[in-house]
Amino acid sequence: MLIDAPIGKWISRLYKHHEQFIDEKLKVYNLKHSEANLLMHLYRDKDGVNQEVLTANLGVDKATVSRAVKGLLKKSYLFRQRSLEDGRVNLIFLSEKAEGIKLIVRKVYQDWFDFIMGDIPDNEAKVMLRNLKKMYNFAQNDLS
Repeated sequence: MLIDAPIGKWISRLYKHHEQFIDEKLKVYNLKHSEANLLMHLYRDKDGVNQEVLTANLGVDKATVSRAVKGLLKKSYLFRQRSLEDGRVNLIFLSEKAEGIKLIVRKVYQDWFDFIMGDIPDNEAKVMLRNLKKMYNFAQNDLS
């Protein structure tokens, strides 16, 4: 298959719109998209993890995770607690404040997904998501 424009162009533009959408919808909660992405991850995969685990699972660099964690700690959406297994490690937990907006944050992400999917049928959306994950894994494995 021949392409007429770099695929990164479309992915980049979509992500830029995603950032703007999330920022706008969550500004009333003083949340940025990078912070909300981290919250979404913790909502899905559970809290009580260290920053290295977050970095690996989110697929972003340490500095990005560090900034997001720092912002969320300052805004009281997260708290740190020393690991009982290894006292040198601080684990990240969701606060009651974060739990209190869980459904709102999830709805904002669902609203974005519903918006960009438009009239694309669910079966096609599932195939697209599966293929995006495959593409990510191909790139991740090749660049590692």
